Amino acid sequence: MEIKRICSLIDERKEELFDLLSSFIKINSENFRDRGNEQAMAEQIYDICRELGMESDLYSPLDIEGFEDHPDYIPNHHLENRYNVTARWKGKEDTDALMLMGHTDTVEIGDAANWNREPLSGDISEGKIWGRGAGDDKYALAAALFVIKLLKEEGFEPKANLLFSAYSDEEHGGSHGALAAVLKYPCKHIVNMDCKEGQIWHCGSGGQEIKYTYHTKETVDSAKLTARAIPVVMDILESFAENRRKELAENRFYAGTCIPDTAFRYMGIMAGNKGNDLGVGEMHITYYTDKSKDEIYAELAALEQVLTARLAPMGIISDGFEPDTRFFHYVFCEPDSEDIKLMLEASREAAGQELLVCGSCLSDLSVISKYGSNLAYGFGMGRDFDKEGGAHQPNEFIECDKFVDYTKTIAAYVIKMLG
Repeated sequence: MEIKRICSLIDERKEELFDLLSSFIKINSENFRDRGNEQAMAEQIYDICRELGMESDLYSPLDIEGFEDHPDYIPNHHLENRYNVTARWKGKEDTDALMLMGHTDTVEIGDAANWNREPLSGDISEGKIWGRGAGDDKYALAAALFVIKLLKEEGFEPKANLLFSAYSDEEHGGSHGALAAVLKYPCKHIVNMDCKEGQIWHCGSGGQEIKYTYHTKETVDSAKLTARAIPVVMDILESFAENRRKELAENRFYAGTCIPDTAFRYMGIMAGNKGNDLGVGEMHITYYTDKSKDEIYAELAALEQVLTARLAPMGIISDGFEPDTRFFHYVFCEPDSEDIKLMLEASREAAGQELLVCGSCLSDLSVISKYGSNLAYGFGMGRDFDKEGGAHQPNEFIECDKFVDYTKTIAAYVIKMLG
């Protein structure tokens, strides 16, 4: 199979690719942290995979024996109907060689008044495809399925099995779908198609979102005392923050990047709540680290003792730290691995583009690499979070020309890997 031929076909039939993504966007698959709407999306993908003649499995993460006892399982995500789909295209050799994977769930739509277009329209206009999930992560699912369809039609025979997984519960630090996919279908080579800006993520930082709370010892009718504790808490937390910045500044994958400067962030600070809970203070924090969970939790336990001692004379009781998300493990594969080199070659040949190989922040690489393959990496092209129309933003979109180039690159990679 010639890469030039498949790229020409993608150009000729790109409207089919766009329509496939549009149809996915029209399906509401919001993730609400403790529940999700992934079922309809999973069922449609399952039907497509069966129509393509692939061995197809529709399953909940809870279908995997012992899943609830796994060390990275988090309770209260109600996974019963939050299905994964994994499909197998059998190769000449019946061994599972490569998995392409992306997630079906999206963040919440939010206030529709902030959108200029109907959030689930899947509108194709102005050289863009619009709607929630367009760039995070439904474009990846459409690209992979379209590549498989074209390669099958062209008579391509992979030398070993190609797996495709559309997994649930990625947003809000869920990761259960990704964990289930790699536990049930182990592969040596894995590409997680959930990245930004045409980057290859070979490294994922550890860390999580946590909440720290405290309350006044006595009943109060004003949040004044509660607010006075805020600078005290922030001052004590600075040592933890500085440790995170320092360790990533010394990490060979993050030194010289913007990540160390953002390794500790306040996501929300509250004293009282508009007349309610006037004696309750709350801080939501995100941190990145290359330390283990045990090391970080030991550090937080020591901080809790300091906070308790400092706040007590103010008439304030520390309630401690509580996870807002799972703990993400620090994982990586070498940036010059043969798998990544192959993707770089595929991009140059198929799209004429040089990809950036870099580290990421919190991502499902945490469980994919730890429990799936230490050769796993991410490659995607959704717009970044801080860009207009980017991931999680109102008026989310993906640019059609970049979507086409991404699809060409995936096709070229599959040919190079399994041809």
